[in-house]
Amino acid sequence: MHSSNTACFLDFDHTLFNTDDFFHVDVRNAFLHLGIDAAYWEQSYAAVWPTGYTLEKHAEEVYRRSGSKLPLDAMKRILQNSFSDLRRYLFPDVLPFLQTAKKNGVRLYLLSFGSDEWQRYKVTASHLGSYFDDIFFTPAQGGKAKLIQEHADKIPQEALVVDNNPNELDLIKDAAPGIQTYYMNRVPDDLRSPSDDLSRRKFLEARRYLGEIPRHRHTRCKSLDSIAFEVKSANKVGGSHP
Repeated sequence: MHSSNTACFLDFDHTLFNTDDFFHVDVRNAFLHLGIDAAYWEQSYAAVWPTGYTLEKHAEEVYRRSGSKLPLDAMKRILQNSFSDLRRYLFPDVLPFLQTAKKNGVRLYLLSFGSDEWQRYKVTASHLGSYFDDIFFTPAQGGKAKLIQEHADKIPQEALVVDNNPNELDLIKDAAPGIQTYYMNRVPDDLRSPSDDLSRRKFLEARRYLGEIPRHRHTRCKSLDSIAFEVKSANKVGGSHP
């Protein structure tokens, strides 16, 4: 995969980063271990998310809903100490893939959906920033396709996109038919139909995308190891189908 004329756009959550294990398992458990009722966790999460989620906002909302019965400073301190380094949540193939891509001159771009502050925190704490030529955050559904269109003049002729959301990939294909798209599925086969609550929380959000039926054909993959950079010259951003 030796090509300085290739650009690779990578999704973050559920593609590079095991978001469900981080958030719906470990962060949730950290809150509950502080004596927080599970209902407060769920209700406060739902209340905070539309405003632009952060762990600090979540802790403040839990504190408010508890009637100030829970120690806010303790909540924030434990969360900051436990989740300042998130590299353990990267899927094991991520760093080897990024290192090999950079070594071979591939231009790497991160396309991340969500509020800027929350996404930037996860990416920074994962120590991934140095691998990417540019990083884009978008809070808008379909925003990834728009970002690719807006930066088309800076993108090499050959490009590919890896994402776990088939709807985003469809919109990207609509905007740039020639781009090569990979539909990532990180959900292990034995967790597609979870039998207990812990198994349900693992890959909780990632699992929801498996039922989506894409409009376009995307190469399906379960690992970055299967991503090929030998992109044909026809795969140009904004190009047409052969």
